[in-house]
Formats: sequence, structure tokens, C-alpha cells
Amino acid sequence: MGQVIEGIAVIAVIMAVGWIARATKILKTDATGHITDLVYWIAAPALLFSTIASADLDVVIGRPLVVAAASGVVTASVFALIARLTMRPTIGDLTVGAMSSSLNNAAYVGIPIAIYVLGSAVHGVPIMVFQLGFFTPMFFVLIDLCTPGITLSILTIVRSVVTNPMVIAAFLGFLCAAVSLDVPPLIANATEMIGQSAPALVLISFGASLVGQRLTVRSQDGHMVILASCFKLMVQPACAFGAGLLLGMDGHALLAVTVMGAMPTAQNAFIASARAGVGNHIAQGTVLITTIMSLPVTVLIAWLFHLAALV
Repeated sequence: MGQVIEGIAVIAVIMAVGWIARATKILKTDATGHITDLVYWIAAPALLFSTIASADLDVVIGRPLVVAAASGVVTASVFALIARLTMRPTIGDLTVGAMSSSLNNAAYVGIPIAIYVLGSAVHGVPIMVFQLGFFTPMFFVLIDLCTPGITLSILTIVRSVVTNPMVIAAFLGFLCAAVSLDVPPLIANATEMIGQSAPALVLISFGASLVGQRLTVRSQDGHMVILASCFKLMVQPACAFGAGLLLGMDGHALLAVTVMGAMPTAQNAFIASARAGVGNHIAQGTVLITTIMSLPVTVLIAWLFHLAALV
């Protein structure tokens, strides 16, 4: 557990570095935009490709992957329905809220928790492959389509999909994994090295974006943040638990999919909102709250499993 606390503390420190750099004007006003562009076009696609291309699909494809998909889709859909009926946000804010309520930080927080709480990094791979290979590209495309000034048409949607760097990287990664293609060491090492920079760059950019920002809980954005955070930390792990039971999972396997469902919101939600210029406060607030609360929620889930003699 100490390693998990350390992992979350590292996230906080890197965010603080970004905040200090912006507050002291080391990073200029437009720096956050440049960093998010770098992550979106280069670093995140490299991470996507290197992760998926090296994945063993025989291990990944199974009940944990179905649970990851079901819990993510159900959480995002129910959130969107409730938010639409109760708060009537813009389509851009609604999409960012749905992304924030269901997109897991499976890599930076999920892998340490998989290793140090669940005993093996393999528990984090199915949800990482689903989130990075499908959910993240899908949300990036949807949020891009919400960018002010975009006129929706079949051609616009198709162009947005086929030119999205996340979609291209995921497709190429799955293609390499499916045919067991050995990526040339030069390309594999380069994409892995570039991809490793993505989490730190995102966190620095996120920390910098918090300078001068205030979120009023009573505002609509504040209500969206609270709702998205509750869905991320409570509804999604509950959905994962229910889906796991329906699929006949029990014991440690059921604990693993439930805990992985409770991971905090991925910083990619912030990158998507910052690029499109919609839902910035919603993504910022949800990432911050769920990251802070993810550790106590993980401990609570483990305690409840132990109390109910499920493990």
C-alpha cells in the first residue's frame, strides 16, 4: 500500500511542478496549449501504439476485458442521461462529463495499484487496452466534433475519425498485436521512449492550467464535477462488480476488476477538453477530486471484500 500512496504522491508532485512553473511564469500563457498539442499529436499516440502492439491479446481478451467495456459504457451512458435530464448542459460539457465519469487512469495509477494491491500488473492490462484502444480515441473524436464552429456531417465525422492520431495509433497497435508482428527495435524503442513522456507532460500541463482557476460548487460546472466524480468512484466500480458477478467471476479476480473500475479519471479527459475548448472546469475538477479520493476508495473496496468474505 505504501507504493500506491507513493504513486499518487508522485502525481501530486508533478502537478505541483506544473502549477509552480506557470505561477512563476516559467511557463508562459500559451504553454499549456503547446504541451497539450504535443501530447495529443505525438506522445499519447506513441504510448497507445507501444502499449497495444506489445499486448498479448490471448491474455487480454476475456472476462476482465468484457467487464472493463461494460462498466465504462454503462457508466458513461447513465451519467449522460442523468446529467442531460437534471442539468441540461451543452453537448460539449456533457461529452466531457461523460468522459470524466468513465475514463480510467489505468496506466499511471492503475498499474501501481494492480502491482502492489492486486499482486500483478496483468490485472491492469485489460482495462488499459479497452480504455486506450477504444474508449480514449472514441471520446477524443466525439469531443473534437463538439468544438465550436464545427458543422456536423457524415464527411466531418469520417474525417475526424480517420485523421485522429489516437485512432490511427490504436489501429496500428491492434494490427501489430493481432498478426504477432515484431515491431523493429528502432521504432519500438522510439515510440516507447516518447510514450513514456506522455503522463508527465499531461500532469505538468494540468497543474499549470489550475493557476487562477476557481470552481464554485454551486455552479453548473461544479454540479457536473460532483456528479462525474461520484460516478467515477462509486458507480463504475459497482458496475464492474455486477458485471463480474454476471460473468461468473469471484474471489481475487472479482476484486481486481472492481478495484480497476475505481481508478481516478485519466488526464486525457483534460487534454481532450483543453484542445476542444469545452468543459475545461469539469475535466479539471473531476481529475483532481478522483485522484485525491482514489486511494481511500481502493482501501474501502478491499475492506468490503474482506468483510463479506469474498476473498
